[in-house]
Amino acid sequence: MELRRFLSSIAFAPPGPRPSFQSHHVLEAILVIGREAPIGRKRLAEILGLGEGAVRTLIQRLKDQSIVSVLGRGGCALSGKGEELLRELERRMRDVGPVRLELPWSYPANYVLIIHDAVGRVSKGLEQRDEAVRAGAKALMILAYQGGRLLMPGVSDLSAERPEFASHLIEELRPVDGDVILITGGDSLAEARRGALAAALTLL
Repeated sequence: MELRRFLSSIAFAPPGPRPSFQSHHVLEAILVIGREAPIGRKRLAEILGLGEGAVRTLIQRLKDQSIVSVLGRGGCALSGKGEELLRELERRMRDVGPVRLELPWSYPANYVLIIHDAVGRVSKGLEQRDEAVRAGAKALMILAYQGGRLLMPGVSDLSAERPEFASHLIEELRPVDGDVILITGGDSLAEARRGALAAALTLL
């Protein structure tokens, strides 16, 4: 399964008007439902920052793909196929979550996702930065961990240029060789999280 294409197909499935949610909302919905099930439409809408109508459409599309099961008034939960998809997502990425780090910006919220075995899919990080900002983040730092060193792909060797900072990040985040680290900043945690998820989609 090509995850990015599959999640995009749910977000932009014809027929009908283009929905108000994006691929990163689909990814976030799967993660949230997996973590909080059973979860109702209203609560899911609050977390995703979407209207209940959009979430109704999103849940229906996930149901059409046999990813979720609707439990009546009890909300929804992942199906067997959905649980399998969640395990695949968790195999490919680690959701570190909100962090407090000394970063080159002063946004109040920061969020970290780590994508495993993704170094070969990053050039200079421009695509990831564009997607993060489009989804609401104000900033993105993208780092690759190779041979015990932190690199800014196509830009610099962070371990050589800022060794104390790089060592602190390695100690805090515990990456493994081949990992790509996505650190987003935003005015709110929701903005930072959605930006990180949107950037992550380019690497799945």
